[in-house]
Amino acid sequence: MLTAGRKRGCTMDILFLGDSITDCGHCFTADNLGDGFVKKLSLLPGINAVNGGSDGFTFPRVLQKWERLYAQNQYDCAVITGGVNETAVIAGTGLSEEQAALFLERSAEALRFLLEGLIRQRTKRILLVEPFLFPVPEYLSLWIPSLQRVRRRIKKTASVFDPNTVFYLSVQKELDLLAGQAGLSAVTTDGIHLTKAGHDCLAKLLEGSISRF
Repeated sequence: MLTAGRKRGCTMDILFLGDSITDCGHCFTADNLGDGFVKKLSLLPGINAVNGGSDGFTFPRVLQKWERLYAQNQYDCAVITGGVNETAVIAGTGLSEEQAALFLERSAEALRFLLEGLIRQRTKRILLVEPFLFPVPEYLSLWIPSLQRVRRRIKKTASVFDPNTVFYLSVQKELDLLAGQAGLSAVTTDGIHLTKAGHDCLAKLLEGSISRF
């Protein structure tokens, strides 16, 4: 159980930040949590969830939103999805190599500022969710080298922090296993976004990591 490592009656405040994977239309649901993994985790005992995801956001935009809306608040844990929109820009907009490198460096700098800010606000554990893709439609397979490049940059950014505080959560392998069992259409709607089963899988992976906090 998620609450096994926490004192009975204690609540964990979790801030969820990131892109559309986190967003899940949360502004259009009565509880402001959306209909994805954030909502599922919010139903667990002892969890107070805040959904701060925004469709299409890169790390600089995530940082701006955090500074504007959440920087004055304190959370026990933060969960951040990001990197797939960086991948889309690098792989799909015709940037030169020099432009792509500069774009990725600025994105990584924003992520570093975000992590530093969360730590200053005494966030005890920060989970960076690995950006993921599936090769449907087929053109997304051409994005994989850019995706791997973005992943490496995220890991490098996270590596300068205490691993007990900032943790990179790999999820592609588990999502691929589910796709292998149930079919890609059971996991993803378009190669980027998740189905309900995909969100359930992601929530379970996050629950396992959060439970060790």
